Amino acid sequence: MTAVISGPVNAGEETPTAEEKEACMEDVFRLCSSHIPDRTAITACLRSKQASLSQRCRYVISVRDTGKKSSDSK
Repeated sequence: MTAVISGPVNAGEETPTAEEKEACMEDVFRLCSSHIPDRTAITACLRSKQASLSQRCRYVISVRDTGKKSSDSK
């Protein structure tokens, strides 16, 4: 089951760590299962449902988004 969000979402994003995958796995199945196995769609779904995410997954998504914005501005 760890393969659900195992690869990079796009060329500019890092592969999720085991901890990040674990933090969001339940949310993926609960909120975004219809998007499996499309990692891009899963990530978009999680971002669009941040208010419904578990605290751990919301943190992972926000940290990844913050990191992405930082690297995009360079």
